[in-house]
Amino acid sequence: MLIKIRHLFDLFRIALQGTEKNFTSGSVNRATFLLAVPTMLELSMESLFVLVDLLFVSSLGERAITVVGITNSVIILIQSVATGLSIAATAVISRRVGEQKPKSAGLAAMQVIYLGIILSLICSCIALIFNQQIMHFAGASNSLVAYGNVFSKTMFAGLIFMIMRILINGVFRGSGDASMAMRTLAFSNVLNGCLCAILIFGLGPIPAFGLLGAAIAMVTANVFSVTYQVWYLIKGNKRIVISRQQLVMVPSLMKRLLKLATAGMVQYLIPSSSRFIMIVIVAKLGESVLAGYIIANRIIMFSVLPAYGIANAAGVLTGQNLGAKQPERAEASIWKTGVFNMCYLGSIAIFLLFYAKSVARFFTHEIAVLTYAAEYLQYMSIAFFFFGYTMVISRALNAAGNVNTVTLLYILMFYIIQLPLSYLLGIYFQWGPKGIFLAILISEIVLSCSCVAVFKMGKWKTVKI
Repeated sequence: MLIKIRHLFDLFRIALQGTEKNFTSGSVNRATFLLAVPTMLELSMESLFVLVDLLFVSSLGERAITVVGITNSVIILIQSVATGLSIAATAVISRRVGEQKPKSAGLAAMQVIYLGIILSLICSCIALIFNQQIMHFAGASNSLVAYGNVFSKTMFAGLIFMIMRILINGVFRGSGDASMAMRTLAFSNVLNGCLCAILIFGLGPIPAFGLLGAAIAMVTANVFSVTYQVWYLIKGNKRIVISRQQLVMVPSLMKRLLKLATAGMVQYLIPSSSRFIMIVIVAKLGESVLAGYIIANRIIMFSVLPAYGIANAAGVLTGQNLGAKQPERAEASIWKTGVFNMCYLGSIAIFLLFYAKSVARFFTHEIAVLTYAAEYLQYMSIAFFFFGYTMVISRALNAAGNVNTVTLLYILMFYIIQLPLSYLLGIYFQWGPKGIFLAILISEIVLSCSCVAVFKMGKWKTVKI
């Protein structure tokens, strides 16, 4: 027993240090653990970003919570650009690493970064120009738009650094260096938390910026994180070679990456745009329902993001093993990672079923808001039992280059089922919040069953990228 515990601690230490990068040989369980631990911790750090901001902002009142919720829904929409490029980066770089071509991996990484800079600047400018119109469209009143105007503009101005942080972490994950992505998020969280406490409430000669302080803290943390990532990418990564040859822009490779990334962008634009439209639907039921929905969504993000880290490990294992011509090993990795993920989310689900209101009480004491937040958490805790395999299989299909299939599944879930059913049950048939929450739960179950059915067909093993 002691030997097994010691072995587990040794594996945990190796996972955190990121010293092992070859996942195409040896034990599948070992490879899954070494990749899943740092990617899980990485996205736990990402979820802390969300939770820390909510904890600080909730002390400023319901208006601040609503402004941050609307602004973040727009940012998540724009993050589809980063996520699409990140999918392309992970898929291509993991395949090149599996083929043992570090220079080709470095060249691909630089092309993805160039594309990220161009696209993030375009998105940031558009968001800044149409800032007030976006807030109004989401259901914000004139006074709410005026209150959150400087906050949202600051957040939109700093989008390039947020997008680049996400994108470069995708490069690290594709190379098998998930521990670096984890360290970046840990650094960002510490800096963001400290700056939030100082800039929102003030300290000594530093004035209290209130809601604006949260935006300044977030942008500053992302600037420092990207600086650290770029330094490590050039100097410290051993699986990706970046020299003068890799710094050149290669239009043909950029075009190929953009084609793969576009499919990924569209794929993540579907759920992110759906969430934005969902806010518009929920807003029709009143500000208390909207605030409760926003709080619950933040708690769900905090709970679920570590599971996405486990799913990302499945994606890397899929890409590297397909690159090494080992599709059966890739499939075994996916099923085992799925079990691991379902166990994690199942434990979270059981906790939320019984303690949803206690968790929501950390963020609000307004009875109506608290009631709606707790009710939505309980509905979604049931969906958690289906999330596990959905996340893992969708990431694996993306890494295999079968991005269009996942996109079609997302269209089925969000635009054919979730949004129409939410409007019908919640607004048209006047079931209120319960109708919307039930519609979201049904759509998640449909997506889960569809993902498993597609994966079992096995066509993803033959995709070339």
